[in-house]
Amino acid sequence: MKTMLREVRLGAFGVCTLISVIACGSSVTGTLDDAGLTSDGGLLFDAALDAGTSADAGSEPMPAPISLRKCATSGRGAVVGDVCYLVTPAEAGLPSGGSGAREDQYALRPTANPRGKLLVFLNGSGGSPRGAVTSPDKNFYVSGRDAGLHVLGLSYRSDKAIGQLCAGSDSCFEPARETILRGQFQGGAPADLQGIASDEGVYERLYAALRILAASDANGGWAEYLTPGVGAESSIAWSKILVSGHSQGGGHAALIGRDHAVDRVVMLSSPCDATRNDLPASWLTKSAVYKTDPALNYQALGAPGDTICPSYAAAWLALGMPAGARRADATVCASSAAHGATLACPENASAWGAMLR
Repeated sequence: MKTMLREVRLGAFGVCTLISVIACGSSVTGTLDDAGLTSDGGLLFDAALDAGTSADAGSEPMPAPISLRKCATSGRGAVVGDVCYLVTPAEAGLPSGGSGAREDQYALRPTANPRGKLLVFLNGSGGSPRGAVTSPDKNFYVSGRDAGLHVLGLSYRSDKAIGQLCAGSDSCFEPARETILRGQFQGGAPADLQGIASDEGVYERLYAALRILAASDANGGWAEYLTPGVGAESSIAWSKILVSGHSQGGGHAALIGRDHAVDRVVMLSSPCDATRNDLPASWLTKSAVYKTDPALNYQALGAPGDTICPSYAAAWLALGMPAGARRADATVCASSAAHGATLACPENASAWGAMLR
C-alpha cells in the first residue's frame, strides 16, 4: 500500500500525522545472498498506521510509509517467530545504485519483555545482513530478539577488506573506518575508498532504516532510537543502542563505541587491526578517550585457531577489557572455519545471549 504522510509538528519533540491513502500496488523482488543464490523475498506486509503513535523523533519530515516485507520462515535466510521484516536501503529511500543498496536488511522487534534498546549488527568484509542467518531459530538476530532487544542487521559499503587495504599500516586503519562509517573520504584512508558516497556509510544507512521502520511499523517502537539532530549521525539515540559486528563490522562497532556513548559494544572475531609487527593498531590503545568505556561496556567472542584475525585477543587487552568480557572459546562447528564460527555456528547461541543480556 502506498500512502502519503503529512506532518503537523507539535513543539520540538512531538509530531502529529495525518495519513491519506492515495494509491495501491507493490511488488517484491528477490536479492542475492552471500553465496550468490536468490532469496525468496518473503511475504508482503501492509503496516497498519496509527496517527497517534507514528512520531518522528528526528528533525526532518518523516518518509512516506511503505509495505514492509515479512522475513521468510523457510529456506535460505529464514527467521522463525514474530516479528521480522526485510527492507533494503533503496526501499528506505536511499539511491539504489549505492553499494549494498539492494541487500535485504533484517529488522526484528521483541514480542515480550522489550528493553527499549536496539541491537545494530554490521557484517564483515564482502558480507551482507543475510550472512548472519545460518539457522532459522538459532542465530545472532534471534538471540538479540529473545533478549528483549530490537534488532537491525544493516547493509553498508563493506566490499573492501580493511585488512587488505591497509596492509599493516597503522596510520591507515582509523581513517579507513571513519570513511566507511561517515560515507565521507577521510585523509589518510586508502585511495580505493575515495569514491564512497554518504548514502553508503553506516550512519546514513542506520538513520534511513530507522526512519522508514518508524513510519511503516508505527507501533513497533523504532522511533525511540531517533533523536532531534542535524544530519544522520547526530539524529541517532546512541545511548539506547548496542552496536555489534563480525570481523570488519566488529572493528567498526569498536570505533563507534569510541566516538559515541552507546549502551554496549559486542565484537565477534574482531577487532583485527594490527601493524606489520602484529601489534594492535594505535587507535585501539587509547581507551581513555573512548566515550563508551571498554572496561565496562565492551563484550567480545573469538574462536581458537582464527588465522584471519589472529590479533583479536591482543586487541581486547589493548582496549582494557576485563577477563569476563573476553571470550576466546567459541565453538567451531563442522560447517564453518574458526573466523566465521563466532557468527555462523548455532552452538554459540548461549555466548551470544550472555553478551546481549
